[in-house]
Amino acid sequence: MAGTTTYGLHLMIDGYGADPVRLSDVGLLFDTLNGLPELIGMRKIGFPHIARFEDREIAGISGIVMIVESHISIHTYSKKDFLSMDVYSCKRFDHVKVVERLKTIYGIREMDVQLIDRGKKFPAGNLHD
Repeated sequence: MAGTTTYGLHLMIDGYGADPVRLSDVGLLFDTLNGLPELIGMRKIGFPHIARFEDREIAGISGIVMIVESHISIHTYSKKDFLSMDVYSCKRFDHVKVVERLKTIYGIREMDVQLIDRGKKFPAGNLHD
């Protein structure tokens, strides 16, 4: 459609078979969220916010870092060897860098990765000029 462009990208990652010790490490989650924006050329707004939850069936940590371009969130489930992550940004980024970093940090054996364009009818013009 003339006069429009996509708003940005939404990367969604589900990681299976991750290291349960790493998944339960609050400091590791903080460091991961704190470092990812720079890796993909984004700008943080403050520090990551982390919350731990314990349950007989599911235990884990959730964290989010706000970026000028939107947000990055990670939810870990140490009793299920699983994590879920979103990177949503109005600025294009190299999603492969995120996938590889996350796989290495958490020892993920299998990943489902989805990358979608958001705001497909967003008015034309670069948000970052």
